[in-house]
Amino acid sequence: MEDSIHEVEHEHINQRGNESKAVSSLSADRLLEKLLRPELAMLYTDLKAYGERALKKPLPSLSFRLYRQFSDAGERKAYEQAYFDRRGRLAAVAMLALDPARPDALQALEEMLWNVCDEYTWCLPAHLGTGEVDQVNGNIDLFAAETVHMLAEMVTIHADRLDRLVIERIRFEAERRIFAPLYRDQQKFHWQTADHNWSAVCGGCCGMAALLLSEDETTLRESISHTVGCMNAFLSGYGEDGGCAEGIGYWVYGFGYFIYYAEMLREYSEGELDLLTGSKIAAIAAFPLRVHLSGGTFVNYSDSAEQEEIPSGLLSLLASRVGLQVDLPLHIPLLTDDPCHRWAHLARNVMWSDPAVYGDEGVSGQVECGFIFQNLGWMVAKGVLHSPSNQRSSGAPLHVAISVKGGHNDEPHNHNDLGQFIIHCGGENILCDPGAGLYTQAYFAPGRERLFHISSSGHNVPLIEGQEQSSGRQAQAHVLEAKLAADGGELNTTLDLTSAYPGAASLARYTRQFHWKMASGGSSNGAELRLIDRFQWKSRRESSAEPFSSADDSDAGYSSVVERWMSRVQPEVVKSGILCWQGVQGTVHMVYDANHWQVFTEAMNIVDHDNVPVTFYRTSLSWIGAVGDSDHRIEGYDPLETVCEVRFIIEPKKGETEVNMHE
Repeated sequence: MEDSIHEVEHEHINQRGNESKAVSSLSADRLLEKLLRPELAMLYTDLKAYGERALKKPLPSLSFRLYRQFSDAGERKAYEQAYFDRRGRLAAVAMLALDPARPDALQALEEMLWNVCDEYTWCLPAHLGTGEVDQVNGNIDLFAAETVHMLAEMVTIHADRLDRLVIERIRFEAERRIFAPLYRDQQKFHWQTADHNWSAVCGGCCGMAALLLSEDETTLRESISHTVGCMNAFLSGYGEDGGCAEGIGYWVYGFGYFIYYAEMLREYSEGELDLLTGSKIAAIAAFPLRVHLSGGTFVNYSDSAEQEEIPSGLLSLLASRVGLQVDLPLHIPLLTDDPCHRWAHLARNVMWSDPAVYGDEGVSGQVECGFIFQNLGWMVAKGVLHSPSNQRSSGAPLHVAISVKGGHNDEPHNHNDLGQFIIHCGGENILCDPGAGLYTQAYFAPGRERLFHISSSGHNVPLIEGQEQSSGRQAQAHVLEAKLAADGGELNTTLDLTSAYPGAASLARYTRQFHWKMASGGSSNGAELRLIDRFQWKSRRESSAEPFSSADDSDAGYSSVVERWMSRVQPEVVKSGILCWQGVQGTVHMVYDANHWQVFTEAMNIVDHDNVPVTFYRTSLSWIGAVGDSDHRIEGYDPLETVCEVRFIIEPKKGETEVNMHE
């Protein structure tokens, strides 16, 4: 691919004069025409409200005190709120200024552009170490890259009306802050070879800015070669299954900017340079629909949210370019839906959103009934329960699903969560994943695995001999079985998770089995997940340096297990051995052996990624039985085992908590 790019580079650069720099889709008239379409009415209202407020108030200051908060105290929220509000105001006013009858918006836009050029750094303090001058000069992080791209597109769109001094100032700052260190000095940045979102976002944003702003042929050639290298690094982080270990939120971020650059490069080269080819690209494009469970709720392992706004422009473009079948109802995200107020998403939602490519989940059902990500180690199974209209107000199908996570504990934005699973019902993850925590200095520092969102203590995985899962690549889920029925009605998966618990001295082997089955008709109308955890223990002579005593004929008491289940719903005790989580549209009953397991639920009051208080209910099952079924011993090893078997029964919500719980 790179060879063909270099062959046509000179031809396409030489064909373009200085006055034809703008990619044709980036014109004020075309953007305004798109913005005024009826389906974008809510977006336009949101933009206008945000923009009108921005015209009345000065930009928030990025003061020295705010800048120093991260290096002094590890606090990043206050600076970033001001930083992203500035970007949001600029984006909204740039859209208002499309209207020729709004000279006030154009004048405000010029002031804001000039103000952003005055910023000490376009990087976030959290990405600058201690934030000293030598760490600022020539540094390019995600948001410096996003900023130069935003400014480049705004200059291109409003080129005929902006004051030339503003345009020249932006060119100067882009050259000084981005193009010189990156393309001319060829300074090395960690993200250039990263196999995650940084390479696509940083490389793609800088590359798009160069296509739009650079007037130097050498710089243009270097930018294309450099950016394609970044994109190849980014794609190396995906397997052929197209799975994103960082989760759906970072798929939007990384793959979104990959697509944005690829489309601009294709248009720039008049179709000669096309990065959107091959089966791997198609598989990556399909990822969000494969992990969409129902109702806009997704599998949210790692630092992703359950409810994710996928840019409508991005999905529309993928539908037209790689044939993605979209089984989601049309929803065009608002500027205020994105806390970072990203210009790239906003502009492409306006330019590319196509209602014709969207389906209706309630009518057409899922495109796929499940998927096994062989490289990633994730499994997803989906199904539909049908209930009489007198049980549910709409009588509509109830979507249910399960997801299981393998992988390893050194993934991008890693959580120590091998064996984690999600039970979904009616647009709600009832047994859930906590997703991302509040980003602070500690969140990315050594010892981060002690934080609730990252630790295995915040996931649906056990505590073994008082030990949580360990961090590192060596902690890996070995998939022993993964079978999914073609209709998604049955999933059987077995994981060996022994390596996740090196601190459990007595543990010889730990396997987790999942058996998921949808009801196949008759009077039953539900789904069942049967989970079987097997903990095999070493004998005392293996797990201790002390001499083995034949008088000590029991290993009970030194090999403890606590199973844990996370939910935003507080469970209710139906009777001994049965718990129930009542969701909005469905219920999940858990049936367990109360003779051997003691149940306890505690409220975990924390804050989420946006610093909003949230409560999770962690339900624990503590082993109170005896280890092993016999007291005979084999030389060097004792076949001692603890087994936890539970059934999760998922049904449409009923007036009474009735469930088929016979064994």
